[in-house]
This record gives sequence, C-alpha cells and structure tokens, in this order.
Amino acid sequence: MVLQYANDGNLREYLKANFTRLQWMDKLRISKDIAHGLLFLHNNNIIHRDLVSMTFIL
Repeated sequence: MVLQYANDGNLREYLKANFTRLQWMDKLRISKDIAHGLLFLHNNNIIHRDLVSMTFIL
C-alpha cells in the first residue's frame, strides 16, 4: 500500500487557502489531472480508497 501526501497538506486545504488566487486554467488543470489519475487507476484495476467530493464556493 502506498500513502503519499503533498508537502503543503491535502488538496482540500490547498484549495481552501488558494481558490480565489488560482486562475480558471489552473482549476481546470487540477480537475483534469485528478480525472486522468482516476482513469489510470481504474484502467489498471488499482484499488483506491473513497474520494470525498468537494464543493467549491465561487
């Protein structure tokens, strides 16, 4: 099992602190990267834990 954490905390905390400073292209890139990562996991039958949905307040 691999558990890797980002240096600056989790995505929820990062977005909470930086959401209004991020450009829309950055937000779209983050979303696309997450989707591609999940697609890779699913295509390779890799089991992952539950993902928590995130609601963004704009």
